[in-house]
This record gives sequence, C-alpha cells and structure tokens, in this order.
Amino acid sequence: MKLAVFSDIHGNLEALEAFVQDAARRQVDDYICLGDVVGYGASPGQCLERLSGLPRLSLLLGNHDAAVIWQTSPYQMSSGATKAILWTMDQLSEVQTRRLASLEETVRRQDMLFCHANPYSPQGWHYVTTWFRAMRSFMASNRRLTFVGHTHRPKVITRRSWLKIQFDDPPAEAPLTLDAESRYIINCGSIGQPRDGNADGCYVIFDTNMQQVAFRRVRYDIEGAARRIEKAGLPGYLAKRLYRGR
Repeated sequence: MKLAVFSDIHGNLEALEAFVQDAARRQVDDYICLGDVVGYGASPGQCLERLSGLPRLSLLLGNHDAAVIWQTSPYQMSSGATKAILWTMDQLSEVQTRRLASLEETVRRQDMLFCHANPYSPQGWHYVTTWFRAMRSFMASNRRLTFVGHTHRPKVITRRSWLKIQFDDPPAEAPLTLDAESRYIINCGSIGQPRDGNADGCYVIFDTNMQQVAFRRVRYDIEGAARRIEKAGLPGYLAKRLYRGR
C-alpha cells in the first residue's frame, strides 16, 4: 500500500492541485493530511472542498484549523497569521467550519501514528526540532513510525537506541529504506508554504510493503497563489515568502 502523507496546505489551492496531480500519477492508495488546511493563503474554502474529492482521505486538526474555530486563540499567533485567521473565518461556510470542528488530533494505523505537531501534546503545538522533544515524542507512543508536519521543513528523525536520536535532512534522490531495528519520526514538510529554502511543495509517499519513504517536491503556480493573497488584501509578505520557500 502507498500512503500519501501531507500537511500545511495553508489555503494554497495552486499548491494543493499540483500535489493531487502528482500523487495520482504515483497511484497512491490512501491520503493522510496532517492538518493546517487553512491560514495564510487565500483559498481556504476551496482547499477544503478539493480535499473532499480525494478518495480514502484522513484529515487531522492543525493549529491554524483550531484557531479558525476558536479552539485556540488566533491572537496568540504572529500578527500576519492572526490577520489571515480572522479573514479566513469570514470565508468559510457553516458546513466547512463544522467539518474543521469535527477533526481528530491523531490517527493510528498498525505501527504508525499521525499527528500535526507532536504525539505527546497534540494541541500544545510544539515543534519536534530538539533532542528533548523528539525523546518525548518517542516516549509518548509505542508506534515504530510517527508522521508529523507543523514546522514546514521536511526531516527524518531516527532513534537507533535509547538515547541515540539523529536528525537528518531527507535523501535528495532515492527513497529512504527504513531500518527494522529503528524508530522514526518523519516530518513530511509543507504543501502550501515550505520553509526550508525550497519553494516547491513537499510531501511523502510511504510504501508499506517496501518500507520506504519517498520525499516528493512539486512545483506549482506560485504567481497565481501570490496574486490571490494580494487580491484578498492579506499581508503582502505572505505572498512574497512563497517565492523564497521561507
């Protein structure tokens, strides 16, 4: 089975469409979105509708999704993020808002766990970017493989022994073959707002039979997404950062 694991669309319809086309060409069986469908970008409702058309989709709650429905306060975010969230609230239909309110924080499948930020405090929204938070994440679950998003930066975190945790950038070309004796946290990056210096959208395909994780980069119409942001009257830097992948 091939799972397409993706996250952080952030209202970027152009990036989402490019991802859907790329995943379909690779005959993906299931889709798992780790949250943050909305926020920053100018097409939140359209992105939710587009996701509704995907077969066998599991959709989780992200921190921007939670802020739109007031599960968390948008005023705790940066000023640009707050403005985008308040704008997004006025764009969504009642049905779309209810859908966000119904989302789960985690999904478990066999030896895999999926969440937006981390498994030890799903709505604490802490980034898994340090040894301490990686250790807490491994200790919070007995699953061999955990998929996260939230940082907008793809990453492979490997635990080879009790204290040995290693952070690596994803392989550039060939898929990563998982070691049967290790545990992993895989950050799938971001579809709609990458922040690793590469403007192309990022997601992963996990082949459960081959035990391989392939990181995919997908080009999309950045100019179109940026124009939508500017036309909507959202902060201009939200458009400019798309070109830089920051």
